Formats: sequence, structure tokens, C-alpha cells
Amino acid sequence: MGVVRKKSGVSRQFMASPVVSGLARDLVSGVLRQWGMPLLISDAVLVVGELVANAVAVSGVVDMIKVYVGLGPGDVVLGVWDGCEGQPVVRKVEISLETLDLSEESFDDNGGRGLAIVEALARRCWTVPTPPCGKWVCAALSLDSCQ
Repeated sequence: MGVVRKKSGVSRQFMASPVVSGLARDLVSGVLRQWGMPLLISDAVLVVGELVANAVAVSGVVDMIKVYVGLGPGDVVLGVWDGCEGQPVVRKVEISLETLDLSEESFDDNGGRGLAIVEALARRCWTVPTPPCGKWVCAALSLDSCQ
């Protein structure tokens, strides 16, 4: 599973596993550091981590996902591909101390707000279907943030 380098970007294929989020964050961080864009790293790794977590959640453990980081006009483009047909759904962000479940059995099940975070950080977000199956879920971060 090597890194595929394109003129305007880098992509890598991974097994759909919860540990992939960390690998994807490392990939994006390394590429942005290499491109001289250290000020975008914190937002970019948060965005790609959320996109990967969603792709892994809808994929089976034997499925593959793909991660892409590239340059668009005025943007760094982050994309995550999964083989599922369903479209991502942004949940309304409402959380309070009363609704937060910190019990041991539910401690890691208070999520569902990742796409709202992605939308808040990105200039734009979109999906691209990939017939016969799957989709890319993408987000563009403004290069103006690098200044």
C-alpha cells in the first residue's frame, strides 16, 4: 500500500480500520510540511481525521478506503473515498452537560458531529460519486490560512 504521488497531490489506500485516522493525519501533516504549509496542518489533520472516521464507520473491516491531499486553485483539497453508496449527513450540533453521556459503556459514543466540524473549518465541502460504487467526500481548506 504505497503512496501514489500525482503532480498536484498525494493519495494512499488503507484498510478500513480505526487506526487509519492516525495514519491519514500523519500523511496529510507530512505532505503539508513538505509543501511549506505548516499553518494549515492543525485544521487539515482534524478534517481528514473526521472524514476517515466516517469512511471507516460505513465500511467493513476488509474494505479499503483512500485518502487524498492535493492542491486546487487557492485551496488544499482533502478527500476520503469509501465504497459505500450512502451520502454523509451533517448532524445538528447540540450538546450540553445534560445530554453528554460519560458512563463507561457510552464514553466513546458521544460523537456524530464530525461533519459539522469539517464544514466549520473548510471553505467548501462536497461529495463525488464513483460509479459503480462508492464516493469521495472532500473538503477544501483555503490557502489564505497559510499567510
